[in-house]
Amino acid sequence: MTDASRAMLSRRRFLTLTGALTAGSLALGATGLWPRWALAEPELANRLLRLGRDIYPHEAIEDRYYLEPLTPLLEEQRDMIAAGLDDLDRRARAAHGHAYAGIDSGAEREALLREIQDGDFFQAVRNTLVVGLYNDSELWEPHFGYQGSSWEQGGYLNRGFDDLVIDWL
Repeated sequence: MTDASRAMLSRRRFLTLTGALTAGSLALGATGLWPRWALAEPELANRLLRLGRDIYPHEAIEDRYYLEPLTPLLEEQRDMIAAGLDDLDRRARAAHGHAYAGIDSGAEREALLREIQDGDFFQAVRNTLVVGLYNDSELWEPHFGYQGSSWEQGGYLNRGFDDLVIDWL
């Protein structure tokens, strides 16, 4: 075999390599929906995700919709977020012997959140998520029953002011 033939990529080898790359990207597809910071720091992401889901509990909403809005908050106030999560874990360990995310009972987690609800950490996460979740047009109709603005179509009077189909309200 000559050096030129070894350097050339055969059709079979090309298809094998591209198939492997495609399979690998599909395998990462589920986690690829998380923001980049969450993939790099899964422990932090899981802790914030548990907190976010306890503040605004919607089981059918994917994790990424909770994590994406927190990206700017983490970039601007990372130390406060880390300290707040550490404080929450410290309180949880003192009360229940587990880190906050490890507590199975939603009522016990809620009691811990009530202790910190007036603090800067909790308010920053809560305020960020309320806008991040409820202002996301991808979530409006499938999860909240909101059809979006209606002024472009003449308002609600002639278009569904009484067709409320929200089962969680």
